[in-house]
Amino acid sequence: MIYGILLESARYGVCEVYGQAIWKRIVQELNFEHESFTTLGRYDETLIEKIAECLAEILHEGGPDLYMQFFGECFVKFFTNYGYDKILRVAGRHFRDFLHSIDQLHDSTRFSFPKMKSPLFHVTDEDDNGAILHYKSKRRGFQRYIVGQLKECSTRFFKEDIFVRIQDDISSNEYTHIIFRVDFNNFMARSMQRRLMQGPQLPDVTSATFFKVFPFGILLDPQMRICHLGHSIKNVFPSDTLLIGRHLEDVFRLIRPDILLEWNRVLSYGRHIVFVIESRIPLRPSQSKNIKKSGSGNPQIRLKGQMKLMEAWNMIVFLCHPVLTTTEEMLSVGLFLHDLNFYDGSSEILIAGMQHARSLQAAIDKQHAWITKLQSSKLELQEWRSKGRRLLYSMMPRHIAQMLQEGVLANSICESHKLLTVLFAYSIDFKDVIQKLDPQQIVESINATVNAFDQCSEHFDVFKVETKADSSYMAVAGIQDRSIQPHRRESTTSQSTTYSLSIADDLVNEMKNPLGLNHAEIVCGLALELVKSSKRVINPVTKQPFRVKFGFHSGPAVGGIVGAKNYQYCLFGDTINTASRITTTGEPGRVHISDTSYALLKDSQYFETQHRGKTELKGKGTSETYWLIGPTPAYTSLIDQDQHDMDDEELNGLSYQQTAKAENNAPRSFADTSPNGHLAPVPRTPVKSNINKRPSLSGSQCPFSGHKIDI
Repeated sequence: MIYGILLESARYGVCEVYGQAIWKRIVQELNFEHESFTTLGRYDETLIEKIAECLAEILHEGGPDLYMQFFGECFVKFFTNYGYDKILRVAGRHFRDFLHSIDQLHDSTRFSFPKMKSPLFHVTDEDDNGAILHYKSKRRGFQRYIVGQLKECSTRFFKEDIFVRIQDDISSNEYTHIIFRVDFNNFMARSMQRRLMQGPQLPDVTSATFFKVFPFGILLDPQMRICHLGHSIKNVFPSDTLLIGRHLEDVFRLIRPDILLEWNRVLSYGRHIVFVIESRIPLRPSQSKNIKKSGSGNPQIRLKGQMKLMEAWNMIVFLCHPVLTTTEEMLSVGLFLHDLNFYDGSSEILIAGMQHARSLQAAIDKQHAWITKLQSSKLELQEWRSKGRRLLYSMMPRHIAQMLQEGVLANSICESHKLLTVLFAYSIDFKDVIQKLDPQQIVESINATVNAFDQCSEHFDVFKVETKADSSYMAVAGIQDRSIQPHRRESTTSQSTTYSLSIADDLVNEMKNPLGLNHAEIVCGLALELVKSSKRVINPVTKQPFRVKFGFHSGPAVGGIVGAKNYQYCLFGDTINTASRITTTGEPGRVHISDTSYALLKDSQYFETQHRGKTELKGKGTSETYWLIGPTPAYTSLIDQDQHDMDDEELNGLSYQQTAKAENNAPRSFADTSPNGHLAPVPRTPVKSNINKRPSLSGSQCPFSGHKIDI
């Protein structure tokens, strides 16, 4: 696992150099849940490599290694936004000093990133032209990332141009171990070091004085046996515990670095690596009553410091200090302020740290709470955006809604449709409802009718234009055939979510018209559903189903957005007027169609029509009109074939969970109406849907809506 700051720095770099559109495409390709990452969040460490591979495939300007190095440079730039550049600036006067201090810099960030498993960096050799740098980590594939970090640090903080190459790769199955050769001008730094070493010769310091200065020091022989202990560390163990002469690993376990405790390895790593060890054996029992009451089991002491070779003694001394954060922890290991070094500020740091520990912890808890809240807010924002998008698509055609989202002025949208089909449904009982019911019952009655019709319409590739005050219902087919612009307005939401919604929306459209019917045939299917649905909505006055006339007409129309505040998509033209006249001259419970619509249906293999004769249309004169009778035998055979296909799919392993999921995702059937005018749900058979595949049907069901059709 890696912290989100690495991924967020990569996102920052891609957006800064290649643009927001490229990052959105990466998010889409890798199906990220969000466009950004939380800096303190924990993520899969392979994500950054996947981003590099995806960027290489998109740009075709280099391999993943090139972009991993680019991400390393971006990390240093992004790191400075959080103020960590101050730590890097004081790492040393020269780039050489920085290389020697990398491990200490990682150790200094352990409070901000407590779960960080930092890699090991140590310099084994150097000359006037550069140095040999060892990199060891449990992660794979980050060597080019390290190269980018080194190059950016040298340029940004030390104004030094360096050249880094991989000299050797001695990685194992457990670790990545890379040896870098770093070329840079190291002459001045080494010259200064040589001048500092040319000081006056001072008399040797006795061992007694040395361990007074370092009361926590541990002296080790070439076999890594303990030869001497400082008095402060010796006092934390029971007086009868044998310590001198034992191997260091018998008394302490090595926490950091992850190496074998061998003489040569410790000498190699001990120059610039922070060592941390922890006690293995029991400590002296604490005399503090508070500690005994708290019930702390087996306290352990941690020591942190540096391994130094004492050439005159032919021994290694571990110059260390205890890692303490609270007074309780200090008392539990049996230490007091008197045991700490007064000259190096250890006691002052401990006391100051105790005073600020509570406020620091409170700040950390508050930050984590904000991160958690931010994540939930992002999810909530996505949900509300999805709801807003669905609401917008229900108010106007999809391509019009997307034009508005792209920034097109609403009142500038106007389009001409050469041919579409307009359907009206008109309730002739509306006047009785208005005169004989109170307002609440009127609203409930109208709402029951509109809801029943809406539930039918949403399963067909039609657009509901409006519901008028006289309880007429208008739907249009043919508008959704308009092509949608591929460009999207830039958004801060997750592109993966937008892409998923787009696929889902396209799937819904395709499932609504899997046979590729023309808009007149689509309206036929809807009209038959509306006729059946109208028989289930009861008139509260007569206690009988509402008497509803249905009719549709095909022809040209003009559409556009009306209004500057409350946008409304409206259609204008003689086609709408003619469709209304066709409806009003029909009969309740039957579907009346015009001659133009009949021309689109006469060759249809799915629906039957019947000639009515000449019909007088108000303000239009006489016109040949027709009745929609119902589906054809070909339609019936299609349903039977779909039923057979679905049975085969179920035999091939459709599990109970898949069936339940399909049932939850399938569009709900229109509702029955109870005697009081309210809608009641009607059970229906679930429809399993797939992209580019006609939905499977059960029984005699419409391939568009999935509802049963009486033939």
